[in-house]
Amino acid sequence: MNVVRTAFLALGAVFALVLIGVGIFGYLITGPAPTYDGAPVEVSDEAVASLDSKIEAFEQDIDQASPGDVVTLLITQEEATSKLNELAKKGELPLEMNHVQIHFDDGTVYGSAMVDLLIDMQVAAQAEIRVNDQGRPDIIVRRFHFGRLGIPRTLVDNVMLAVMEKMEQRLEALPFQLQEITIGNGEIIITVQVEPSL
Repeated sequence: MNVVRTAFLALGAVFALVLIGVGIFGYLITGPAPTYDGAPVEVSDEAVASLDSKIEAFEQDIDQASPGDVVTLLITQEEATSKLNELAKKGELPLEMNHVQIHFDDGTVYGSAMVDLLIDMQVAAQAEIRVNDQGRPDIIVRRFHFGRLGIPRTLVDNVMLAVMEKMEQRLEALPFQLQEITIGNGEIIITVQVEPSL
């Protein structure tokens, strides 16, 4: 009788620990993620139209430029946020998300969104983007959170390495080489140098 009681007590204790673990994990992933400490970015159709127009002009400038010419593209955080929210509404992003926010400040991109991964959770990231010696973007993710739960840096670095490897062919096909990426004061400025056509 004591053996049965002990077994049930042990089973009950394990079950209680599992429930506590699930509860803590649920608390961590469903809680608010640490996001940019500033005013929310306003979303508007005008900002989407402005970005679409800038991208079209940027592509035309590259088409009309001579090899060696430098072309720039300036994107505001309102334009980036509005465009990503539009793409999310149309279901054109890899994950179902809404309430996307993008901030550009002091060399860093701050991004957050509510993502539907069986349950709604807030995801937030903080990254620096630089241009390396080969004219390719180096994206250094400083923080990545699912709710309150921080994702280990090594895991994020491995995922980013795989993403950049997949992007390599697309980057090589572009008719320009990145020269500089400047982030700050609510905008990102991308400077490229046009390469000779093959």
